Amino acid sequence: MWVRLLRSMHRGWGRSCTLARLLIPAVLGLRVARGVMVGKAIEWPLANLRNVHIDENVSLGKRGWFHIPLDNRTARICIGAGSAIGDDFVITSNASITVGRDCLLSYRVTLMDHAHVTGDGVAPVNSGLTSGRPIAIGDRCFIGCNVVVMPGVTLGANCVVGANSVVTHSFDDDAVLAGSPARLLRSLRPAAGR
Repeated sequence: MWVRLLRSMHRGWGRSCTLARLLIPAVLGLRVARGVMVGKAIEWPLANLRNVHIDENVSLGKRGWFHIPLDNRTARICIGAGSAIGDDFVITSNASITVGRDCLLSYRVTLMDHAHVTGDGVAPVNSGLTSGRPIAIGDRCFIGCNVVVMPGVTLGANCVVGANSVVTHSFDDDAVLAGSPARLLRSLRPAAGR
């Protein structure tokens, strides 16, 4: 009985904190559905909040960072219903980043659909960004801690990405992958004839 009471009080406190944390972003245009829980110290792209959509029952960890370049009014970030993202995440878009429904992204996951311009004699600090190539994460994916998903990657539904992987190219549904660069380890689909 006491455990249920404490859990209920904790959920209520979390909802109250979420309302306070989302007040200014929502006034500035953030599209957020019901049931969203937000950790403390998330950085929002305040000038482009209308381009961020967070669906219902999404959970965001502490110290995350959403970024859309100030001069880009077309880039989008969409987080699907029921998904959870751990602490210290980075989601930065210059084109489009979509996370499907019921996904679990562990802590320190980075999704970036662009990079800094580099080259001989180029100072990356002030060189600007490359044009973005969309990232799409399918429904019910699990992405382990410290994973980096690079520009142009599409992960099908039900993919599992091992910790510390760098995903540089796309994978079909039900793929289990790991490594740097990530490679296919096996499929979660049952073998034919079983």
